[in-house]
Amino acid sequence: MRLFRLLRLAAEAEGLHLRRMGRGYAIQAGLGVAAALFGLMLLAMLHLAVWAALSTPERGPAWAAVIVAGGDLVLLALFGFLARRRPYDPIEVEALRVRQDAMQQVAGHSLLIIAKRVRAKGSAPA
Repeated sequence: MRLFRLLRLAAEAEGLHLRRMGRGYAIQAGLGVAAALFGLMLLAMLHLAVWAALSTPERGPAWAAVIVAGGDLVLLALFGFLARRRPYDPIEVEALRVRQDAMQQVAGHSLLIIAKRVRAKGSAPA
């Protein structure tokens, strides 16, 4: 019975681990989508206004475009960094540890059963 409890515990821990890992990937994908949408919408909606505001006779339209592009690069780097980063999830780590512990105990229990059967066959009269 202990073997089945350990296997069930390992399966539950694996399920929790996979759900939490999937949650992390979903959050990561959501941040990536947010970064992409922000980049597209911001660039499309505000570039013309910023460019027009920066285009002065002293600077000219070309330098205004360079300044706008520099701001875009900073925002791209910031949101790209946030999308790449996966936050530490202690529940996911603990579920992985529980699964590994349970599987080690299952392996040890299985080896014990095999050793008992081998010993029992070896001592049986031929």
